[in-house]
Amino acid sequence: MRKSAEIFQEASKLMVGGGCAGGRIHAALGTPFYIDHADGSHVFHVDGEEFIDYHCGAGALLFGWNHPRIREAIIKCVDKGFFMNFDSPATLEFARLFKELVPTVEKIRLTNSGTEATLAAIRAARAYTKKNLIIKMDGHFHGMHEMIWFNGGCGSDLDKYGQTRSVTPATPGFPAGAEKNVKLIEFNNLDAVKHVFETYRGDIAAIIMEPVNYDCGCVPSTREYMKQVRELCTKEGILLIFDEVISGLRFRPGSAQGYYGIKPDLSTFAKAIANGFSLALVGGKAEIMELFNPTGPVICSGTSSGNLMSVMAAIECLKMAMEPGFYDQVEKIEKNLCGELNALFGKHGIPGHIRSQGAQFAFYFGYDDPQMDYILSETVKHYHPQLYRRFTRECLAEHLYVFDGGEKPFPQHNGFTIAHTEDDIALTISKVDGIFKRLK
Repeated sequence: MRKSAEIFQEASKLMVGGGCAGGRIHAALGTPFYIDHADGSHVFHVDGEEFIDYHCGAGALLFGWNHPRIREAIIKCVDKGFFMNFDSPATLEFARLFKELVPTVEKIRLTNSGTEATLAAIRAARAYTKKNLIIKMDGHFHGMHEMIWFNGGCGSDLDKYGQTRSVTPATPGFPAGAEKNVKLIEFNNLDAVKHVFETYRGDIAAIIMEPVNYDCGCVPSTREYMKQVRELCTKEGILLIFDEVISGLRFRPGSAQGYYGIKPDLSTFAKAIANGFSLALVGGKAEIMELFNPTGPVICSGTSSGNLMSVMAAIECLKMAMEPGFYDQVEKIEKNLCGELNALFGKHGIPGHIRSQGAQFAFYFGYDDPQMDYILSETVKHYHPQLYRRFTRECLAEHLYVFDGGEKPFPQHNGFTIAHTEDDIALTISKVDGIFKRLK
């Protein structure tokens, strides 16, 4: 029996599903993908096999595994006692660097995860506006909590105004009636925003969105759409929340809000800001953030929030992102990798394309027109999840780790890091070329 099978067999007796999270079950395997160690752009399976990693911690990784500068920061942290539940000069240094990188965020509060950050942002929005209703974009993911995790599927049944006909908890166990506090609308549909703002005028606390919908295939918006949403929010007294848990740090300084030229009222960041260490934040306009002041009415606190190890790792991440040429390197890798992958669809006559943004990318099997990507309800009509399943199974056989979370009706995001080399890319293109020949 292979070592991975032994681990799964024993782990299943003690751990639900044989692992630590349902989202780690690779659908092409039916089990977690157990690794022994990771370095750079590669992960090393417990069965002794080496893979080029294109899952990259579900969007948490931007600098590669075991980056020497982050590793050095962690060693220094260990020497300091790797303490938590205290603030330190390191937290101040992080705050200063973050402000320099994302100047639209006036003040921050550190948390441990994106889920905690969005929960705090929504709580603050309701407290600040003294209103209850939250508007969410269909298909956008903001964490697994009862304030916002509704309609876990995507491309939901929409009415003629672009609003979902029903709001359903994404999992059993939500309090009865929780869905009454949230309305869902179609992303990139300005008429849907206008309609829901008019229909529920006076009741809406905030609208929350991923400025790039990574969870359903790396779908961006347009600057004009974002500009109009910002203006409507200001006019109606509704807070605009950007969930940059994945997009944060993946764009040139300013993150996605800098890319669009928009100043949201509140923002959340996690994942890449600490290269996967447990660090997240909620930030925004000082007037709103002061609600979290120790003497303020809203609580956002945690034993491990701002723990030294995560903060020291994050400081190195921010410093590297600020160095000249960093984003040039990201964009060069994206052009070489994603451009070549995209060309393979045409070469082999397979309907599909690649969509990429901010070192994340998705395989759109099933149709060629990238303009359809902007409307999720159209994507789910034409996307081919079964072909993606075949593709990911072939990738594993070729030692490419491309994630498959199940036959979802929308493309799943994968990614790369600055640790991915030209040799990694050339080998990947060669292997995918062979895979596409077999998929036809």
